[in-house]
Amino acid sequence: MSIYQVQKLIQTVNREQKSREEFLESRESLADKFVLTNTEYQAIVELDINTLYEMGVHPLLLRPFTIIHGVSEPDYLKAIREGIDSCP
Repeated sequence: MSIYQVQKLIQTVNREQKSREEFLESRESLADKFVLTNTEYQAIVELDINTLYEMGVHPLLLRPFTIIHGVSEPDYLKAIREGIDSCP
């Protein structure tokens, strides 16, 4: 996995207005500019919070990214805990 590229994309969306606008307009367009595996690409494009979290995206990057997309705190916490609930 290229978690660095995933985190770089998320950081870019979080920090750069132009990139944020591009991502909000077309997630695929911005994601295509980064070297991502198919799983990473899908998680980014589909805003799969649990998968991104389980890949190792740092919460200090992930939470602002989800706020930009209107994800509430309870929904964010539920999403990142999905994998925890299924552990033995």
